[in-house]
Amino acid sequence: MDEFLIDDYDEDHSDCEDRIKVIGMVEKVLVVIYTERGEKYRLISARLANKREEDEYYGQYPNL
Repeated sequence: MDEFLIDDYDEDHSDCEDRIKVIGMVEKVLVVIYTERGEKYRLISARLANKREEDEYYGQYPNL
């Protein structure tokens, strides 16, 4: 697990359900969007981070 990951509530896309946006690294910087349904997790999206998201990730820890 990436100890530097960013885990935020996704206000822009949480109209019908609470969505969580995670930015973290698994060889490359990835973005995962998921929601919790009871005791289960529903994966909504997983993709490579765009430039803005990479900058957000690396900006927290300039020594990475």
